[in-house]
Amino acid sequence: MVIEKKKEEDNIDTVGETMPITAFEEIEQKPKQTYILFLKGELLGKLFTLKNGVTVIGRSAGSGIVINDNGISREHIKIKVSGEEAVIEDLGSTNGSYVNYNRISKQTLQNGDKIQISPSTVFKFIISDESEKVFHDELYRMGVRDPVTNLYNKRYFTDRLKQGFSHAVRYKTDLSILLIDIDFFKKVNDTYGHLAGDLVLVKISQTLSSMTRHADICARYGGEEFVVILPGTGEEGAIICAERIRKKIAEAPVIFEDKEIKITVSAGVAIFNEENPFENDEKLIEAADDCLYYSKEHGRNRTTSISQLKA
Repeated sequence: MVIEKKKEEDNIDTVGETMPITAFEEIEQKPKQTYILFLKGELLGKLFTLKNGVTVIGRSAGSGIVINDNGISREHIKIKVSGEEAVIEDLGSTNGSYVNYNRISKQTLQNGDKIQISPSTVFKFIISDESEKVFHDELYRMGVRDPVTNLYNKRYFTDRLKQGFSHAVRYKTDLSILLIDIDFFKKVNDTYGHLAGDLVLVKISQTLSSMTRHADICARYGGEEFVVILPGTGEEGAIICAERIRKKIAEAPVIFEDKEIKITVSAGVAIFNEENPFENDEKLIEAADDCLYYSKEHGRNRTTSISQLKA
């Protein structure tokens, strides 16, 4: 137990004064502190405490936080902290700085803001009164959530699908899954850059979350693929859900730095029920993938279900 705690503490760095971890003590009226937690890049999982004053982040050895990433400038940004207020400022960097995918020169940060200073370096701004709670909460989130879209990751999805499939088999209920793929996503990255590509992923994930039920599981399956588990949903309901999502995405271009990026998706729908008695959850995924492949091969921007594939 002591060894495990030591490993966690090794991941909590400070800039300036050291802030003790006090998860097992009760402290009254403890002042809040500002942190940044790295979600992507060589400092992945590192939590830094920011003290009052200015912290410079860049490649330079003289920076307060040094990042060995050729995509960022020697002195890329600075963050000025006063109490719970933090102001981020770009220092004339080559590739720019982005807060929640909007390019900034200077901006006051809000709790939970996501900052990206290169395709490989992303971190989150946090205000909290407990460093160990921040670490544990974010460590859990990183274990089950995709860092770009904040949807569940593939590992979490796989576990939940196995549970959902077992439940459907036992209680003889319908279980549907949607497999959704962005059409020509490579062209988006090549034309507008990877940051624009990330914004497209975020916007699609927000559409998925807003157009599904609380009981449904939305996840990033990998790359430009997304998956949705629809418990207790038959083929007709799953097709309606997929088509609503598809049409919504096609009707709402993504705006990136005043550029309009038109996006479409293709979808495959597979259902476990009496007519489609798949032997396990892996076969169900394979069926959804076959349906998705059919959609991609027959014009894209369409939905194909298992019954349509069989016809």
